[in-house]
Parts: sequence; structure tokens; C-alpha cells
Amino acid sequence: MQLGRRVLRIVILIILIAAVIFAGVVIARWLGQLFPPTDLGRFAVSTAAVLFSAGLIFAVMTFYVNHGFGLQADIVRSVATDERLVALTFDDGPNEKYTPQVLDVLAEYSVPATFFVVGEHVERYPEIVLRMHHEGHEIGNHTYSHVNVPSTPAGQLASQLVSTNVEIVKATGTYPQYVRPPRGMYDARLRRLADLLGMQLVLWNLSSGDWRGSMTPDRIARRVLERVRPGAIILLHDGGALIRSEGASRQRTADALSSIIEGLQHQGYRIVPLSTLLEYPARKRS
Repeated sequence: MQLGRRVLRIVILIILIAAVIFAGVVIARWLGQLFPPTDLGRFAVSTAAVLFSAGLIFAVMTFYVNHGFGLQADIVRSVATDERLVALTFDDGPNEKYTPQVLDVLAEYSVPATFFVVGEHVERYPEIVLRMHHEGHEIGNHTYSHVNVPSTPAGQLASQLVSTNVEIVKATGTYPQYVRPPRGMYDARLRRLADLLGMQLVLWNLSSGDWRGSMTPDRIARRVLERVRPGAIILLHDGGALIRSEGASRQRTADALSSIIEGLQHQGYRIVPLSTLLEYPARKRS
């Protein structure tokens, strides 16, 4: 059964790669008819074909992160329920400046959240992680140095997860139940390691888009409130950066959080711990 699923995923991947190549060739030929056969024309055609292929690859990877290929019962992105329940999750912290602001807002509204923390940041700011724990928030593993999972050697990947678990236990005295790969980029090795380490692999089905430079606090809140559905796992960030493990401003996220919470509550949603959402009686997951 496992072999059949693996073969199916490989076949799907080959088809997608072939589709990208074919589409690039078609676009190149079409553009070749529009531009004269000069050096500038050939450059324009090549550039357009490369950009189109890159865009298509990005679209495929976005689908992969948000939906995956084939049966993935071990990966949670949301919970199928008619009840207006959602979970807030924060990635890439703790951060000395922004995480305390996020915690202050959550405390003001008595709202729980799950923080997927980077191990080296836990080692640097254990007191912030301890505060998370004391205030009733759940803590998950986000690798030790925010690595790109698919390109990390197996031994290093195992070390990334184990080292982060050690730092979380040292800071809080509790073992993390969840793991989330940076940028949502997972592979079969991570899935096996999560199982071996007794952790649930949790992604999301609603990204706030707060990592984008163009997003304002109002746009972040509006994106969440317009797209939320019952059983949603909402992705936000309290630290990190798109490429590096730290350095980006998350002030807009902290500023948007009150509006997100109030907006969700106004729509009748109850913000619950991730564990409560995952254990909800309607256990069918999407």
C-alpha cells in the first residue's frame, strides 16, 4: 500500500514537471512569433519563458504545501467541523521584541495560541518560552535553525528536531506534541521522524500573509477574517524572516492581532488550543 502511494506521488510529480516544461516550450514558441528573431527578441522570449516556468513551479509548490499529493492522514492542515472553532498559530519565534507584544494581546483577550518555535531562539530566550508555557499556550517544534527540510541531510534533520525538543524541555519541562517545517516544506523523512519522535505534523489552511512586505495590519486582519472557515488553523508569525531565521519586523502582526481576535469573536468563532481543535469529536480532517 505504501509503495503504491509512493509510486503515485512520483508519477504525479513527473507529470507536473513535464507540464511545466511543455508549457514553457509552448509559451516560448508563441512569444517567438511576436518578437523579431534578433538578440533582443530572443532574450525577451527566454526571459518570459523562464518567468512563466518559475511562476508555475511556485503555484505547484503552493498547492503542495496547502494540499499535498495523495493520502496524507498524518499531516493536519485543518479540522472538518461545522462548529465555529479555530486555532491561532505563530511561527519563527520567540523574538525578544515581538513575541512579548503578541503574548500581551493574547493575555488581554484570554485567547490561547500555539507557538512553533525555532530551537536556537528558544536557547537564546528561554524566559519568553517559559512565559508562553505559564500562560497556557502550546509549543511546537519548528526546527533548530529554520532549515529548508527537503535539502537538509537526514542526520542533520534528525538533529534539528531533537535539539529543538531538548531546548523546549529545558525551558518548559514539557515535551512538544507538534512539529511544523519552515515554509511548510516537508518530505517523507520529516514525516517518518515526526512519527518516531511522537509528534503530530501540523501545517495550516489559512495564511495571514503577514510575512509579505506589502501587508499592513489592516490587510492582515482583513485577509484572515474574509477567508476564515470553521476548523481553520491560522498561520501568523512572531519572529523570523523569509530566508533567515530572524530579522524581519513582525510589528504589523502584533498590531493586527487585536483586530483579528475581535473580528473572529464578532463572527461567532471560538479560538481554542490546537489540541482542542485536533481532538474535537468531528475527527474527520481535511
